[in-house]
Amino acid sequence: MKTSKQIAFASIFTALILVIMFLGSALSVLTYVAPLICSIIMMILNDIAGKKFAFLSYAAVSIISIIFLTDKECALTFAFFFGYYAIIRDNIEKIKPKWLCFLIKFLIFNLGIIASQLLLVYAFGIPLDLPWGKWGILVFIILINLVFLMYEFMLKRVIILYKIKYKSKIDKLLK
Repeated sequence: MKTSKQIAFASIFTALILVIMFLGSALSVLTYVAPLICSIIMMILNDIAGKKFAFLSYAAVSIISIIFLTDKECALTFAFFFGYYAIIRDNIEKIKPKWLCFLIKFLIFNLGIIASQLLLVYAFGIPLDLPWGKWGILVFIILINLVFLMYEFMLKRVIILYKIKYKSKIDKLLK
C-alpha cells in the first residue's frame, strides 16, 4: 500500500479512536470500555497500515487524550495498556511455551494498569475511592484481571472474525 493511503487510514482511524475516547470520558460507565474498544480498532489499523502508523496513531491519541479528556483514568488506561497492546500482541503470541506467553501478557497488563493508577493518584491527585477500604485495591486488581481475561478471550474471536469476514473486503477497498 502506498504511504499516502497508510497516512489517510491512520488519520481516519485516529479520529475514530479519539471520538470513542471522548465518548468514554463523557460517560463514566465507559471509562474502561472505551479504551478496550479502541484497542480493537488499533489492531485493525495495525493490520491495514502497519506497525509504524499504528504506533504513530497510538502516540497521537495518547497525547491528545491525556491533555484534553476530562476522565484521566480513561486516557491513562489507553496510554498505558490498551493503546499499544493490540499492536504488540502478535509479537507476544510468538513466544513459546504458551504459559510463558500468557504470563508475559498478564505482567504487561498489570504493570500498565498499576502504573496508570499510581500516576492518577500521585501526579493528578485523584483519590482512590474504593468502597471496600484497604481491601479495595486487592478487589480492584482481581476484577481488572478478570476483565483482561475476558478481553483476551474476546480479542481472539474478534481477530478471527475480522480475518474471515472483513479483511478481504477491506483489501478490495484499498486496491
